[in-house]
Amino acid sequence: DFAEGNIHHKALLISVTVCSVLLVLIIIFFYFRYKRQETRPRYSIGLEQEETFIPPGESLKDLIEQSQSSGSGSGLPLLVRK
Repeated sequence: DFAEGNIHHKALLISVTVCSVLLVLIIIFFYFRYKRQETRPRYSIGLEQEETFIPPGESLKDLIEQSQSSGSGSGLPLLVRK
């Protein structure tokens, strides 16, 4: 009985140790992942940015006309229901 109890205690000690080490490794992994995201610059479009998405010399109307006149399925439909 003593030998069997000793084996159970060793197995319990080993499993608790392995689980504790895995838990610590997971916590460290998520900590460094959080820190890396914290230092990464955030991309947000704010009022202070001077970027425009319309190329110089073109207007929004020109871009809309280009998107409607090119590509598959663009233009007026051939069959119109009355």
